[in-house]
Amino acid sequence: MMNSSISETFPNPAWEAALRGKYTSGVAHAFILHFNVFDIVKPGKGLRRHLAIFPRDIICYYNRAAGIEFATASMKNKALTVMGYQQPASSAGSGMSSAVMAALGTGGGAGSDVELPKGPSQALPLLQKLLEEGDKVMVVIDYAEYLAPDSGPAMMSAEDRTNLITIESWGRNPAIIAKGNMVILTVSNLVDLNSSLRAASSKYEAIEIPLPDTATRLAYIDYYIAKPGTAVSLQMAAAALANATAGLSLLGIEDVFLRAKQTGTLTSALVRERKDEIISTEFGDVLEVVEPRFGFAAIGGLEHVKRFFDRSVIKPAQTGNLKRMPKGVLMVGPAGVGKSAMAEAIAKECGFNFVKLNPARIFQGLVGQSERNLEKALRAVMSLTPVIVFIDEADQAFQRGGQGDSGVSSRIFRRILEFMADPGLRGKCIFLAASNRADLMDAALRRPGRFDRKIAFLVPDALEREAIIKIMASNYQLENSDISVPQVVVDRTEGWTGAELEALAIKALELTEDEGLDAESALIQASERLRPSTADIKLMTELAIRETNDTDLLPPAYKRELDDRENLDRRIEEMQEVGRGEVSREL
Repeated sequence: MMNSSISETFPNPAWEAALRGKYTSGVAHAFILHFNVFDIVKPGKGLRRHLAIFPRDIICYYNRAAGIEFATASMKNKALTVMGYQQPASSAGSGMSSAVMAALGTGGGAGSDVELPKGPSQALPLLQKLLEEGDKVMVVIDYAEYLAPDSGPAMMSAEDRTNLITIESWGRNPAIIAKGNMVILTVSNLVDLNSSLRAASSKYEAIEIPLPDTATRLAYIDYYIAKPGTAVSLQMAAAALANATAGLSLLGIEDVFLRAKQTGTLTSALVRERKDEIISTEFGDVLEVVEPRFGFAAIGGLEHVKRFFDRSVIKPAQTGNLKRMPKGVLMVGPAGVGKSAMAEAIAKECGFNFVKLNPARIFQGLVGQSERNLEKALRAVMSLTPVIVFIDEADQAFQRGGQGDSGVSSRIFRRILEFMADPGLRGKCIFLAASNRADLMDAALRRPGRFDRKIAFLVPDALEREAIIKIMASNYQLENSDISVPQVVVDRTEGWTGAELEALAIKALELTEDEGLDAESALIQASERLRPSTADIKLMTELAIRETNDTDLLPPAYKRELDDRENLDRRIEEMQEVGRGEVSREL
């Protein structure tokens, strides 16, 4: 059995304070607890047991599978008396009322031996009577989404409609309010519960139970290490393990310890492996969690970008200077200039978790499924803080949409804006978005408060091309990692993107193997034989310069272009006009 002192010293969850505060102040008596409802709350206690913190004479649980249950046998006897099944010992009478007899489908019997009904059509009326007439009662409805699913009335069965009306009425029932009795619905995904119950008019207060924060994870790790029989040695400090398990529930952390018992050692590799498996199982359908593989050293050029992120993200993350950190950074420029690689490197450098948010995983054809997926993805993001969220091709990823999708795109767009604007996320969650055509993005997404800074990623200059080629030559193991890049190669590759310079290194490797050339000769031949596509590069470059909102976020050679905004706009218009003319001729 768990030592009581551990439970007393274990941190109280924030959601508990919110629940207690709203109840004691009279704000609400009916609540919806959602998200991490099946986790350990404190060592040895799940949610059901933890809710006993509220002094109640009767605590009752119900779900469709188990039926009506009680925290203790004495509570059951008290409840049966209230429901009219058995009279108090000092009272005369036949027992239960005809209405309750009908609900129970029985003619009587000993109170403690009564098997109460499981079906909601019989169980919910009994629970309502208990709430209306009992004193100091708490009714907890588990898996509430299976009683009142998120569907329109026309799509619901008659039983589901009755269930919904009954449960919704409890939030406004004057008899229940007068008694001060509590109703708690639990649900994993809030949007799976009928929207009528989520509406403010229902008088139900929704409170999220999040995944454990760093302090709670550390407290649980300390508890588990000290627990008799653990017999596991850690290859990292407990604080490091607490950071490494971000995104896991306490049950997930327990799973890591149980698996470590097989070898007797808890390693960082085991933590990473189990974390990837657990998070992929929980959230992999809506979010891609990536382990950053490399830092700035693996990226050639882009010195102005590295300098900005070092000053505004990496150092503030290390010192806790959260106010310096942007909420979001829009990375603009042509395709292939290193935006995706830089996002991963930033996460590696500052030690943040790294996830990729792909809208293709969010949007689904079923009614309401896209919204459910988005909420699931955002909860995952919250649980992984500190985290960098990367959105590629942001100009195509999220748009307001039209009426063709019944407003789904607009609702998702608004929810994302709302999430990004949350001031409490500054320094904990940074959105990095990459776009070749930021001019096509919705203006609401580009304004400060969502993407505070906009930084240009442009084709590398001569010095940057040389640095990139050297790094790529090393990555692809050309015969000499300290190769001297021939000047002719540097000159020929003017206007090439980082991706095209990587293709150059791959081609050079092929030539060393197929034609026996040395590395430098192979680079020369590769630069002569390759014909990179530079279509639209100039237009995307000019658009990136125009989108940048700070000259410090441009390479020195390009700062003058932003100063002459009128001339920049004119050049962009001319290039776009040429593009429109070419399309017209093709048609």
